[in-house]
This record gives sequence, C-alpha cells and structure tokens, in this order.
Amino acid sequence: MKIDVNDIFDFYELRIKCHIESVNYFASLLGYHFPEHDSDKVHEPTRTGYAYIFYSDYHKDIHLKPEHRELCNMVHDDHHKHAEHHIEHYKSVSEIPDIRLYEILSDWASADFEQQEIIKDETAVPLREWFKNVSSLPWTEHQLDIINRTFDIFEKKTDHAQISAIWEPVLKKI
Repeated sequence: MKIDVNDIFDFYELRIKCHIESVNYFASLLGYHFPEHDSDKVHEPTRTGYAYIFYSDYHKDIHLKPEHRELCNMVHDDHHKHAEHHIEHYKSVSEIPDIRLYEILSDWASADFEQQEIIKDETAVPLREWFKNVSSLPWTEHQLDIINRTFDIFEKKTDHAQISAIWEPVLKKI
C-alpha cells in the first residue's frame, strides 16, 4: 500500500502535539510544565525518523523500509543522548537534576499511557513494572523517593477520561 508522505508527517505532527500535551498533563499533577519538551523533534532529520516509526506504530499493516528503520534508530539514539529528559543524556542517573527527573517521569507516564491505552501494545508492561528494568541503575535514595512518590501521585490523580481526551485526535486518525 502506497502512503502519501504528507499523511505520515501530518499524523506525526498530531501525535507529537498530543504527546507533549500528555507529558504536560502528567507534569501538571506535580506542579510543573515543560513547554519545550521534545522541541528538537520538529527539526530534520529527527522529524522524518520519528514520523515513520510513529506512523508504523499506529498502522501495523505498514512495514518500514530498512532505510527508514535505520534513520529512526539513529535519530532515536541521538535524541536520547542529547535531550535532558532522557536518562541516556547523563553519565550516571545520579546526576539527573530533580526538575529533569520530573520531566522524565512525566514523559514515561505519557509513553506508558500511549502504549497501554492508545496503541494497546500487548507487549508493553505497566510503568512501575517497567521501572524495575532500570531500577538497578545507581539512583540516589532521594531520586528513588521522588520516583515512588511521583508514581503514587500519577496512580491517584490521573483522570483517565481527561488524558484519553488529549489523545482523541490521534485515535480519530487511525
């Protein structure tokens, strides 16, 4: 099936807008707002790499060409290495400032909601369970306290209908 590249980019722009709004929904539960979140994803080649991978995440019948997958892997690794809201940006997670940790956690919560509720990825594991995979990293006690308190806040205060409404425009496009 031939897909118009403009459809891929239009979908990407909608999806990234919803993701950023979702990140900021979770951040607001903590009293924060990160308007600059993922601002690098509007620039090339990051935009193209992520556009193809997100489109294929939502359209399972689409199979990426090897060059698109390679581009996505490259921009994904680059984004994670350079964006302060990814643990890969730091030599050690113990170096992550609290404000970035709150953004990281909000990003994780947004990604978790998208995988669990929007994409309905059967291989995705819930956030707390997923965290066990990175919990062996050298987090400080202070950071672990922030992480656990934040997860508690997300579990208690997340309004499922409100966060679903953020993602509604994406659901209408698939």
